[in-house]
Order: sequence, then C-alpha cells, then structure tokens
Amino acid sequence: MISRPVQDKPKDLKKSQIFIVTLTFLVISLACSSAIPLFSSKAPAPTHEASLGLIAYVGNDGNIYTTNRDGKQSSAITLDANLNPVAGQSKRIYQYPTWSPDGQRLAFVRYSLNEASLISVLSNGKNPVNNYTSQSFQPFYLSWSPNSKNIAFLGNNTSGGLAQYLVAASGGDSKFIGSGQPYYWDWSPDNQALIVHIGGDSSANPDARLAFIGLDGSNPRQELNLKPGSFDAPAWSPAGNVLVLATQNDAGDAELILAGQDGKVKQALSKLSGQVAFAWSPQGVYLAYAVFDPAGSVPTIHLIMLDSTHPDLQNQVAEGELVAFFWSPDGQKIAYFILGSSGGPLASLVGTVAQTTPSTRLAVRVYDRISGDTKEVANFVPTVSFQQVLTFYSQYQRSSTIWSPDSQNLVLSGVDAAGENAIYTVGADGSKFQKIADGDLAFWSWK
Repeated sequence: MISRPVQDKPKDLKKSQIFIVTLTFLVISLACSSAIPLFSSKAPAPTHEASLGLIAYVGNDGNIYTTNRDGKQSSAITLDANLNPVAGQSKRIYQYPTWSPDGQRLAFVRYSLNEASLISVLSNGKNPVNNYTSQSFQPFYLSWSPNSKNIAFLGNNTSGGLAQYLVAASGGDSKFIGSGQPYYWDWSPDNQALIVHIGGDSSANPDARLAFIGLDGSNPRQELNLKPGSFDAPAWSPAGNVLVLATQNDAGDAELILAGQDGKVKQALSKLSGQVAFAWSPQGVYLAYAVFDPAGSVPTIHLIMLDSTHPDLQNQVAEGELVAFFWSPDGQKIAYFILGSSGGPLASLVGTVAQTTPSTRLAVRVYDRISGDTKEVANFVPTVSFQQVLTFYSQYQRSSTIWSPDSQNLVLSGVDAAGENAIYTVGADGSKFQKIADGDLAFWSWK
C-alpha cells in the first residue's frame, strides 16, 4: 500500500494527544495480564437500523467500539487496552478497525510490547478469531476480500521492510504475497486475484512494477508490461473487466488508462500533469480522479469526474488545495476535503495533510452528481490518525468508508474545542453535525 512515514507506526493514545509507539519487542509476556478480559462477551446485539449500519472507532482509551449515527447505541468490542501499565503489566493498544464488505465482521490490530496480532470479530464483538500473531511483523493496513472471506494485510518487518500477507477470515496459516516499498493493491471483484503496484513511479525507480497475483494457484504472478506512473493504489472496475492505472507511454508521457485483464492498454482516458489518485463509483459507471497540476502561480489539484463510456466528456468537480475524496455508496455524491483557512501552501497530492500541523482545519464539501450542486457540510480539525488516512486515501478508498450505507451521512474524526480527539457525524446536506464519541479514528460499515 504505502511507504509509511514514522507517524504511521502504531500510536499510543493518551487523552487528546497521539504519540508514536515504538514496538520494541521485549521478552515481557502477555501472561502478566492474562486475567484482563480481551473481548466484551456481553456486548448486546446491535439494534441499529440496517440502512444506517454501524460506526467502528478507536476510543481514546485505546479500545475498539461500535456505535450508531447518534452515538446512542455504543458497544465495547475490546476491554483490555492498557495505555499506562504499572509494574508487571504490558502496554496494549488497538488500531485500524476495518469492516468486511458484508458488514458482518470487523477486523483490527492489537499491539503490545512484544507482539502484534490481527483479530476479527462479529459486529457485536462475539466469536473473535486471532487471524495472525507475530513478534517480528507489525500489520498496519487491512483489506478484506470482496466476499468477506479473506483479509490481505500490509506491515513492517522488524528489519524495516514492507510485506503483504493473506489470511482466511476464519483463521489458519497466513500466506506471503509480496514485498517492496511503496506497496499498494486492489482486489479483483471475483476474489481470485490482486493487482499490485510496487516501487512507485518508474521515472524515479526503474524497478517499479505492476503485477497480477493470482490467488487460486493457477497463475501465481504475472508482471504487466507497463511502466507505472505517479500514483499509488490501482483500481479494478466493479465489473472486473478493466483496471484504472497511471502509466508512461512509449513517448514518455503520463496517462490515465484503462487496462484489460491481459494487462494491455485498452484506452487512454486522459493526459496527466502530475501525481494522480482515482476511484470508481460503486456502480462502475463513473470515475473520479484528482490530479496535481504544478502549472500556474499556485499549484492546484483538480478533481475531475468522467463517464467511463464517454471519457472525452470530463466534468471538473473542484479545484484548489484538495486533500482527499470519497464516493458515496449510491454513486450519486462525492465528499471531498480541502485545506481550511489555516492551511499552508499546497505541497503535493499525497503529502498535503502529512505536512500540516495538528491545528490545520479541513473543510468537507459534498458534490451531488445529479444536480451538479456542491455544499460545504463541515469544517474541523482532523485527528492525527485521520490525517494519516487522508494522506493515503487512494488506498483507504478501497478498504474503508466514511459514508453511511444509505449515503446520507458522514463520519469524521476530529479534535473538539477542549483539544480532545472526538468522533463526529454530519448529514450529507450539512445538517445535524454532532459529536457522538470520544475517539481517534472511525469508519462506517459498508452495510
């Protein structure tokens, strides 16, 4: 997925501040605190309206919780986070909650001083599965397969390299997929393959590459005869017949392209001026892309939408100091973030948020594809963890959502007036902006 900066290592939450945890693997045993319950076995079955789904978030105490849109039906998924251990105890924290596409299970990572574990549970916290545990590898990004049966995850080796593994949601042995830095991917809709992008831009790294990795054993790896351009995560179309990639053509020009399942160029969609991020609408008809434009007196990011059947008809949704964008589940709206009034100069598409200070404000705007209208719905200071998600949003678009399943609400992770990390929800029309929980990072379930 990403070449993670140091702030993307596991974090220790203490009140409103987020500190970086250096996971020095000591010989302190978790048995010292084995009497502490791990999961909430008495968590009630959620009674939320199905169309609104559930919000999973990391609380300020380091535990995982779920709640509804108004924060009135909260359940503790974990109970044993320990941010300030006393003698004989281990520090423990939970991070990276990631919903399965069917909305039935929630995966997350548990960190302690001597090991890291990938764990999944039912949405009500029951039936936990320890999918992966290691004393030498730290998962930090999780991605469920479209059928919710497998979890691909990226992490750091103690030697500092990035590697991807795959494990069944039901448990069992993990499978090594690949390594490299940076490292991004997307699942094929039929669950049988991954498209991986390793090494970044081929103009800066001759070893950068794109490859299909088959998961059914018939064709384990197929290198694509394409030179990757300046982008991060590839995107498989929802129908599975084409992929969106940024590549360099034989003349050395950067292009946004559609590639077929054979890895060959089917169509050039647009010339590119710089770094690009893109995402299909959930129905696969429309494609939105944000491209960095260094021309002019002030660098600009353009958010553009096109119809995949008529790519020559391109509609500019926004321009300026754009940070990230996310499609709504119904494919009608795009929520996008721009730097607020206190934001500094735009540096680059992927670096904007990472280079801002914790006090930088973001404005959230919602574009309606049907009406063509745009409305600002919120203005807030993001938590450090949410800043990191937005920095790598082209990958997080593939695995998580800030939209409610009915496309009517957004969940945001921000800092409240007292300086504490908090979870907010807001209507896509700007109504009912409210704090619903004390927390660091939140995502909505897909269903």
